Amino acid sequence: MKTFYIIGFMGSGKTTIGMALARTLSIDFVDTDELIKIKTGKDIKDIFASEGEQAFREYERDVLLHTPARHCIVATGGGIVERMDNRQWLADKRVVYLQASWESIAQRLKEDQSRPIWADQTRDKQALLESRLSKYLEIASYTINTEQLSPQKIVDQIISFSSFNYE
Repeated sequence: MKTFYIIGFMGSGKTTIGMALARTLSIDFVDTDELIKIKTGKDIKDIFASEGEQAFREYERDVLLHTPARHCIVATGGGIVERMDNRQWLADKRVVYLQASWESIAQRLKEDQSRPIWADQTRDKQALLESRLSKYLEIASYTINTEQLSPQKIVDQIISFSSFNYE
């Protein structure tokens, strides 16, 4: 089975759904942010603080290119779509976009200070979500509006989607 890539804005549930999907399908799960932490030996917020967002995006690109091509679920970082070369690379892959409303994201992340972009009070996160929407949709094989859906219902939708056969 080809790898599934899960994209979406921070707080959309990529890691939660990716882990649940991998468990259901009995295949491996990887999170690009975790791969970056392993590669660099640093937390994401420390990379942003010491090296900047551009360096983080370079690490992100590198780990994306080295994700398994088969038998894996990959949860990406919310900003993976910022780079055109990432979008081009993902364009012919199996990509699930978890779409969540601004209100849901803000509620889920209201106390979260571990995400450097979310914690940055100078950034307009709602505008960032809106600017990324077309990029998510550009590469998505399948979009799931996650509002009012349990993680298991989202997993069931992904599995039932006809192009996600078990080749």
